[in-house]
Amino acid sequence: MTGDYFAVWTKLGERWGWRVVPLGLLFWVVLWPVGTVWLLVTALQRYLALDRSSEARTERRVARLLSLYPGDWRARYGDELAELLREAIRDGRGGPGLTINVVRESAATHTSILGRRGVVAVACCSLAWLPIAQGFVPLAIKLTHGTSRAWFLALYLPSAYQWPVIAAMIAVATLMLAVAVRATVVCNRRRQSFEISEPWS
Repeated sequence: MTGDYFAVWTKLGERWGWRVVPLGLLFWVVLWPVGTVWLLVTALQRYLALDRSSEARTERRVARLLSLYPGDWRARYGDELAELLREAIRDGRGGPGLTINVVRESAATHTSILGRRGVVAVACCSLAWLPIAQGFVPLAIKLTHGTSRAWFLALYLPSAYQWPVIAAMIAVATLMLAVAVRATVVCNRRRQSFEISEPWS
């Protein structure tokens, strides 16, 4: 566990693409104690390596706030917004209100670009791992006659209800992924023809 957790998974994602998602899910389901320790060690190493100068802290905060906006928006207006944020922080106006404003405006920008379908796609992609884990892992445990119940809902129910709940979880996961893929295709078409009106100010 000497490698950087985020760097390792980023490289795997670049090499394997979407196939890294089930690998990551399996890793966290089976080896979650190892993953937790690895993640904490990486976070500690990154924290100790941080440049703590005032300028460096400002740049890190600006980068975090900019990352809330879509890539297309940042390509057009990122430099302008970054300078506005730096000026606000240097003038003493960099409190929680600035973060709240940026979060609100970035959410509005995402919504205006993606539309409702985009929001649905993001929600489905973000939450699909729950029914996937709640469906396929208990399925494997049942087929292998395992005794561990862990945090899987179906395994805490009476035997008569376990298979229907497993099937329902798998069906929900499949539906969420199908909706996410369909919505993503529509949103990508919309993004190509979308014209951003004006930068945040």
